[in-house]
Amino acid sequence: MTATATIDEVVCLRPATSTDFDLAGVINSLLKPVYELPGAELVHHLSGIGDVGRMIQDALDEAPDDLYATGVPSSGTDHAVWPVGGTTVEAGAGARLAVGITLPVDGSQDIFLWDQDASSDDLLGSVTISEAEQGQGSLSKLAHSDEEHSYYYVNYHVD
Repeated sequence: MTATATIDEVVCLRPATSTDFDLAGVINSLLKPVYELPGAELVHHLSGIGDVGRMIQDALDEAPDDLYATGVPSSGTDHAVWPVGGTTVEAGAGARLAVGITLPVDGSQDIFLWDQDASSDDLLGSVTISEAEQGQGSLSKLAHSDEEHSYYYVNYHVD
């Protein structure tokens, strides 16, 4: 049996680090306990606190990501399942992005988040959606990249 996954929302906790300056590591270690908490409710509370996302982004002098998602581990907007049409969506810290795409899940389906760059696109993280999650209601998984220091929640449900 094939299930259907609907990606409802992607929430940017932290875009890719645009600098290798060690401040990224310091902020990363301070916020690590926050990144590891369950998704949607935490993000809702954080996004209401004096623009925490903007403060983090300003401290790191990070540019927003040019975000797109693929269902295969290949970069390039020509592989994108979202957004369609070879475009990207700007995603800075604290951004809540309505997605609304539906994908078949036969066993499992990976979702890869990418930042489009001039030289080569950066993998920001991925999540695996399982057919076994069917009927469990709203779910959140953390996609992150140790290399890019990015953190995103992918909020979805499986029918």
